[in-house]
Amino acid sequence: MATIRGIDQVFLDIDGVLTLGDLPIPGGTATVNKLTSLGIKVAFVTNTTRKPRRKIHEELLKLGFHVEMDDVICPAIIARERILQMKRSSAALFVNEDVMEDFEGLRITNNRAGAIVMGDLGDKFSPHILDEIFKLTFTGSDLIALQKNRFWRDENGLRLDLGPYVAAIEYATGKKADIVGKPSPGFFRGLLSRYHVRPESALMVGDDIESDIKGAQRLGIRTVLVKTGKYDFDFVQRTGIKADAIVPSIADLSPALGIES
Repeated sequence: MATIRGIDQVFLDIDGVLTLGDLPIPGGTATVNKLTSLGIKVAFVTNTTRKPRRKIHEELLKLGFHVEMDDVICPAIIARERILQMKRSSAALFVNEDVMEDFEGLRITNNRAGAIVMGDLGDKFSPHILDEIFKLTFTGSDLIALQKNRFWRDENGLRLDLGPYVAAIEYATGKKADIVGKPSPGFFRGLLSRYHVRPESALMVGDDIESDIKGAQRLGIRTVLVKTGKYDFDFVQRTGIKADAIVPSIADLSPALGIES
């Protein structure tokens, strides 16, 4: 196992690394407690677009993680900040209803909206919804996608994620979406800026070889891939992407960092 040293800040993906569906992956809380006891800062990052940051924070607390809500970073929060930076006061939101609270302060409208936000609607994605998004984008609204993952895994196995729907709108309109979740450079650049850390002193731990590992590596952030969640050996091999270290699960992170149990 490769040993990674000199880490001051760890970014932990949530789904597939700390949890699988609603179930905790063993070793998560012990690992986080060990890191923080050594003065290593920990932030929790996720591409989930199915629940608001408040609920994610509450779930982490229930699982025993000592985490401040400001240390939970999700695409909806970044999208809201992006819209305000663009000086767009209105937005059309195609997101899970529960996530609407993360867009507080924006004027929500489907009539000449300044920006369109695509999140994961799950089974509610339909030809009608996609056609509405297409028309708004084609006529001039800025398109923001909370993420562009190909697939994800829950307790029932692999499922189609938001990415294919975003790709369909991009293809139909000829416009590129502004991706605010992983693996966009802006997401990881924002993490480094928020926590005032240099890339070589930061570590991204994830189960997605493309969104977590490749996305972080583009910014020079070191990486650890866990073999839980959506990890698939054959898919990882096909990508040709190599993490700095691969471990069976979050429970094995400390040894990979040269930290004694």
